[in-house]
Amino acid sequence: MDATRVVIIGGGAAGLAACHTLRKLGIPVLLLEKDDQVGGRLGGDRVAGFCIDQGADFFCPSYDITFRLCEELGLPLRRSAMNLGWYRNGRWVVTRAGNPVLASLRGLGALRALGALSPAGARFLFKLLSGLKRQSEHLNFSSDSRLVELDEGESFGEYLDRLGAPDSLRVTLKGFLEMTMGHVEASGAAYMRTYLSEMLLKHSELSVPPQGAGALAHALAAASGDSIRVSTPVRRVLMNRAGQPHSVITDDGPIEAVAVICAVPATRVAGIIPDLHDEVRAALGTVEYSSGCRVVIGLDHPPLPSGWHGALYPEDDTPLLLDRSINLPDIAPPGKSTLDLLVGRDRAEQLLPLADEEIKRRLLDDARRNRPPGSALPQDHEGIFTRVYRWQEAVCMGPPGMFRAMARMRRELARDGNGLFLAGDYMGVPSVNGALASGVASAEQVAARLQNSGAPLE
Repeated sequence: MDATRVVIIGGGAAGLAACHTLRKLGIPVLLLEKDDQVGGRLGGDRVAGFCIDQGADFFCPSYDITFRLCEELGLPLRRSAMNLGWYRNGRWVVTRAGNPVLASLRGLGALRALGALSPAGARFLFKLLSGLKRQSEHLNFSSDSRLVELDEGESFGEYLDRLGAPDSLRVTLKGFLEMTMGHVEASGAAYMRTYLSEMLLKHSELSVPPQGAGALAHALAAASGDSIRVSTPVRRVLMNRAGQPHSVITDDGPIEAVAVICAVPATRVAGIIPDLHDEVRAALGTVEYSSGCRVVIGLDHPPLPSGWHGALYPEDDTPLLLDRSINLPDIAPPGKSTLDLLVGRDRAEQLLPLADEEIKRRLLDDARRNRPPGSALPQDHEGIFTRVYRWQEAVCMGPPGMFRAMARMRRELARDGNGLFLAGDYMGVPSVNGALASGVASAEQVAARLQNSGAPLE
């Protein structure tokens, strides 16, 4: 195979951002993706006139690199409101977009149902919200986030205990976070508080391209042009005696490189680069992911009650239900809608090995048990199309101590200066923005190294 200067392993958000940045800087680059399309958890499909997000589906307000790339690539953004139905204690209550989630409930009955009305609940919410506001400078997903300063080894479960969260409100908060994530009580308190800060205090500023988050992956791929090679798994990165990468091994043979950016999940890095330093290997071992499963069904009618963007069930493993066409009419043909069913945690683990139709049937069965009032959920074999997306590593969970371990690892890699770079959401604050920012940063580091070394770029 032809020699190239820089090789990127992995075509998810981090890899695409790195490839786009290197091309802008005029540096020859080749991105290798094991699957038949790029995008990863930021990916999007186009089916029967519908635009489908495979994983990520909104951008938080502190996504600085994400918004910069959207502007560069000419992608407009649209505010993403969320009117949600909650099934609690055998009844439905509704939160409205435009006000803080827990302060926008209609009536005392709804407040009571979500656990926010009791004296213990009110005390806990005051402590929670005042703490989020006080540390808002740290609690964000931006590329220069200082979240590591708050990573003191406390889990989110321990944090809830310390603030005296009553059981009913604890279920509400966990259900809100776990609708697309894993067992959040085991995650780091600083990381979960960042999500709460963005979702509770800046909820009205969520945004997404009109054709979905996957439109950003499509735009990055288009900008990267012929630098991308799909269906090309990398088996191993070979290092020379000085500890520098010199080639990557694929099924078609070796590809030479003066620098390698490994942009795969942290759990896969050591399998591709077995010669990692012990300190780097240990740091990568602190990274944990949750599993996830998403079913998208195209429909010729709205599936949820009028005005509802979604419905969630914080008390059990019933999937989160979303009609994304309410927020984003451009993702569906006129008069059509979508129903997304999302599940994580242990439920996703159970579903991942099953056939697509069986996953769809089981999740619809779950949703129909306590269907939202006035909803029109499809039957098992209804729908214009069905797509099922399985994610063994759906969301990086940011466990206690991970941010400090990653900071030490970044310093270790910088000291080496050996032409090996890591990129992915775990290298920043885990999120779409963390992945994109790490890809941009690794590309800029590669460019600086090549410039300092005087290596020819042809």
